[in-house]
Amino acid sequence: MSNQPDIFKAIITEVTQVTARIKAFKLEYGSRSYHFKPGQWIDLYAPIEGKNIGGYTITSAIQEKGHITLAVRESNTHPVTQFLHQIEAGQEVMITEGQGKFFLKEEYMNSPLVFIAGGIGVTPLLSMFRSVDKTKTSLKLFYSVSYEEDILFREELAPYSVFTATKGHSPSWQGETTRMNLAMLKKYGTDLGSHFFICGPRPMIDSMVTELKEAGVSADHIHFEKWW
Repeated sequence: MSNQPDIFKAIITEVTQVTARIKAFKLEYGSRSYHFKPGQWIDLYAPIEGKNIGGYTITSAIQEKGHITLAVRESNTHPVTQFLHQIEAGQEVMITEGQGKFFLKEEYMNSPLVFIAGGIGVTPLLSMFRSVDKTKTSLKLFYSVSYEEDILFREELAPYSVFTATKGHSPSWQGETTRMNLAMLKKYGTDLGSHFFICGPRPMIDSMVTELKEAGVSADHIHFEKWW
């Protein structure tokens, strides 16, 4: 029996510039049964020569059917990402179902949740955020960016979020300005009995995991994924 994920034809029906460097994509795959868990990524096959496979995280909720969404930061070196940033709606691609071991398990859906994101590492947490019934659990997102304008889907996330912009922000900025740490989590009354999901640069993840463990958070309540 093959362990390879099924491959689907998809049409990119929407392309939206959401920040200066990031575009959001809606991919419609039709009526076939499609499976992923919140936080997982896909392989996307582009109709180009040479390296034509790119891995991208799903940002949509598991409850949405017939399509998935992605948020992709521009790249000067990755051919598939460059392709995506040049196309318009109507482009056909091939995609796999969800892959990866970093995801929100169903049994955690009604537990207190804390999401900690650094930069584009917010994307798997977006799918988790959108999949959770916020009337049934407490949820907080701590989201660190270099510059205020880098925040993805700010209006949607703001009611549940603490934003920190570490390098630059507008004069009207009311968020934090320091790097993510345990003191910031405590400042906003974070329940250390929560499940913590962390994604972003390795130094941020390493420091947060260390601080959480030193504060007494159980290792099985700390979930993380390192991309770079």
